[in-house]
Amino acid sequence: MSEAQAAAGGNSAGTGENTTIFILEGEDGSSYKCQFLDRFELDGNDYAVLLKVAEGEEDEEELDEDEQPLVIMRVNESESQTVFQVIESEEEFDKVVAFVEEMVEAESGAMGDEDEE
Repeated sequence: MSEAQAAAGGNSAGTGENTTIFILEGEDGSSYKCQFLDRFELDGNDYAVLLKVAEGEEDEEELDEDEQPLVIMRVNESESQTVFQVIESEEEFDKVVAFVEEMVEAESGAMGDEDEE
């Protein structure tokens, strides 16, 4: 999935549950359906967190619920399109992953606090 890049204009589809699905196309021509989870800014760049979605029974078996891969991509707006780009720099990718992990931990902690009330 690391080579995936897609323009979202016309390639997104709502499922009726306030869920946005994007179809990302890799450089090898294969397509991937990903659910949009979150968007954030870090160091002046925008990023999106996407979840790869199983497309059929074979994919569902391959993508166990606990193992569905998250995809993190840089987001660029150009004219009327949202373009997802691969994070090529290992240093930038590591920094973004660490930030996402911190967001998840903070959200998990906040949810735990709500459960205690």
